[in-house]
Amino acid sequence: MWTPPEVLILEDDPEQLRELAQAVAASKLEPLSAASPRQALDRLDHRRPLLAIVDLDMSLVPRSAGADGGQRSVYDVLRRLHDRHGNCIPLVFSAKVETIDDQAHVYAAHPHALFQTKRHGLDRLIERVQSLLQARVGDLTIRDGAVVHMPSGESIGHRVAVALVASRRANHHLVLDESEARAARRFQSWLERVGSGVRVRALGNRHYHLLVKDNQP
Repeated sequence: MWTPPEVLILEDDPEQLRELAQAVAASKLEPLSAASPRQALDRLDHRRPLLAIVDLDMSLVPRSAGADGGQRSVYDVLRRLHDRHGNCIPLVFSAKVETIDDQAHVYAAHPHALFQTKRHGLDRLIERVQSLLQARVGDLTIRDGAVVHMPSGESIGHRVAVALVASRRANHHLVLDESEARAARRFQSWLERVGSGVRVRALGNRHYHLLVKDNQP
C-alpha cells in the first residue's frame, strides 16, 4: 500500500505548527508535528521523513529535563538527522540564521542544513517548503506526494523516487541502503519506460542523485 512521504515539523508556536502542518498536508505529504525537541526525537525513533522543518528558536518550550535527566535541544535534533537520517533535507527556520555564529552552530550539528529567516515571515517559509515538496527536475515534478512525468502524465509514488527529486532540488545527494537502492533501480526502469530525460546516477559509496540530460531545466 502506498503511503505518502513524511515531513517533520519542529515548531514551538502552536499556531505556526498548525499552519505548517496544513501546508504540508496540502502537498499530499504526511506532517509529523513536534512541539519540542524531545517530541521530534521521539518521532525520529520510528519515522523516516523526507524533509524536516526546524524552528531554531524554542522559547515557548518549558525548560524541563528529558526522561533520562538531560535537556534536549534543536541541535540534538539536527545531529540525529545528520547521523541517522542523512536523506532527510533539514530546513532551519529562525530569526538568528543571518548571524555567522548561529550558522556555524547549525552547520556543526548538520553541515547540509538549509536556512530560511523568520524576517521574511511564515508565508515565505511555506513558499520555500512548497518549492521543495513540489520540485521540478527536467521533465519530472512532485505532485500530490508522487513523482509525475509531465509529458505522459504517468506517476510513481515510491518514497525513494520522491526523495531523489526533492534532494536534486536541494542540491543534496542521497545515501541509500540495499533495499532503497533496489527501489532506485526500479525508479530508473520506470524513467526509461516513460521516456524521461532524467536518469538515476550512482556516485559510488551508496550515494545517488538524478542526472538531467542536456537542454532540460
